Amino acid sequence: MDLPGDLNAARRQCAAALEAALADGLTRLQVDLRFEGLRWPVVAHGLCQALQQRKNRETVVLAFADMGAAALARRDFDLSATEAVTFADLGSGRCLDKAALCMAVTPTAPDFTAFENACTALGEHPVIALNPRLEDAAVGIGSVARTRRRGFLARWRVVYGLYPLEQAALAYAHPGPWRLFREDPDGFRLVASLPNRPDGSAMDQLLGQDRWAGGLAQAADDLLQQMG
Repeated sequence: MDLPGDLNAARRQCAAALEAALADGLTRLQVDLRFEGLRWPVVAHGLCQALQQRKNRETVVLAFADMGAAALARRDFDLSATEAVTFADLGSGRCLDKAALCMAVTPTAPDFTAFENACTALGEHPVIALNPRLEDAAVGIGSVARTRRRGFLARWRVVYGLYPLEQAALAYAHPGPWRLFREDPDGFRLVASLPNRPDGSAMDQLLGQDRWAGGLAQAADDLLQQMG
């Protein structure tokens, strides 16, 4: 996997990774695009179209936290009331007949209960969570509820991710591996391919070693030129 050059390339990579994960039987799929300023309904709709084009599958249902966002999606993308719904709609059992594949758009910690109820109602139907922000959903609640919520979050698997770093980037597309890139003057260069997601210290170490090796190689080249 190379780093995508634009959003269209990322969409194609993401659709391929999602199809591979669905073929492997995963039902709780997470897509992370950690960029600011993206219009998430537009990104979600584009992903749905890419998925439908790849396998000629049925409509992918877009699910939002609130009615306003769902209504805007219906208007902007000419979707029906069963193609752009809320978490509450799904949680109450409405729209389940068409939700063979559901994409939840940016669920956050305040949406946790409604989102969890929607996923429970969907059962084994696949659900894609686009850029979820649920990590702090267990803050300020009792230990039993915290354990239950952490168990729910543990079911999700990142199937596609792009994570910008300082002069670097981390990327993943199912089935892997994780790839760490360093930003050079002429673009991004692969530093390491890893079987598991590296933590911050591991990435710092890999990038530090790579920069040190690059600096040493440059110094050797400079010395050879001086000797020549």
